[in-house]
Amino acid sequence: MIIEIEPLDTLFFKDGKPFSMGEETWAEGIFPPYPSTIYGALRSAYFANNINELNKAKEKDDPTKDLKIKGIYLKLDDDICFPVPLDCVKDKDKDITYTLKLKTKNNIISSYPKYLNFLLTANEKVENVSQVFFSDIDFEKYLNGFDEFFYSELKNYLFNEPKIGITRSKDTLSTEEGKIYRVDMYRTKNLKLVVDFENLEIPQFGFLKLGGESKSARYKNINKEISVEPAKFNKYDKCFKLVLTTPAIFKENGWIPTWIDKDTLEGVIGGLKVKLISASIGKPIVIGGFDIKEKKPKPSYKAVPTGSVYYFKLLEGNVNDIVNIFHENSISEIYSEQGFGICYVGKFNIEVEE
Repeated sequence: MIIEIEPLDTLFFKDGKPFSMGEETWAEGIFPPYPSTIYGALRSAYFANNINELNKAKEKDDPTKDLKIKGIYLKLDDDICFPVPLDCVKDKDKDITYTLKLKTKNNIISSYPKYLNFLLTANEKVENVSQVFFSDIDFEKYLNGFDEFFYSELKNYLFNEPKIGITRSKDTLSTEEGKIYRVDMYRTKNLKLVVDFENLEIPQFGFLKLGGESKSARYKNINKEISVEPAKFNKYDKCFKLVLTTPAIFKENGWIPTWIDKDTLEGVIGGLKVKLISASIGKPIVIGGFDIKEKKPKPSYKAVPTGSVYYFKLLEGNVNDIVNIFHENSISEIYSEQGFGICYVGKFNIEVEE
């Protein structure tokens, strides 16, 4: 089932940093929300329509236990959009976004003891881009190795409306000293969330609660499959890259998946032997949450952020299996069913530096 979610009020999605009134005064918001937020909203929508089954939540017979999120997208105006990968930059002098080139480098100085053999470089003066998105058409071009793209900036669809408040005593109803706070609320315009999921039955349209303060949103089923064509490989291609469109959590070795040996940077997955040769990784983000039933915080994990890119060389196996194993699938080792770690397969060339 694929639904389109339209906010009806301001929204607040908190990052993983702790926030306690009296200790911190500013709760920073994020957008888009983490997959866990959407996963929880879908489960809540089910129980809201099946209130007699609420006592089964998080039990063995929980009717939502098989829920799986397959894709999370933004709809800006009428375009399905994807976050711009972190190996893309903006020309400082022109309104152009393009992909960095992968080049061989000698005499690399790196804080990572088993450094990667290739670096991403640019020939022009460039700057990083953030909170920008490709349409599905430009995203397919990116995956197939094109260089220049159009993009949409989130600031044109998302507007900050901060909320300032103060805690009141439950006994006296008077304000409590030292407990003023500010929350980053956002109002959307021509922006919707689109979610592709399975193994959960909810009405074809309705309402759900979303984010902090359980703000209302309406949703409807859309009878349109969302799919992005992977890069087209020939039998001689040996290089491919994986692009994360949602954050990924790995059990060990930080940003490196456990199926990659952290010393040799080689690994085997699905019958393919590959070598990690480079990467464009953002700063780690913290994924946490609060367990309402257990009334305690959930475990916190450091996650690889959305847009991160892994460059691989195929050492053994059939190039056609790359798409079957990775494209539009999750590589997250924790919370994969919630939609973490969804990745797409792209192609690239290596420039040999003279």
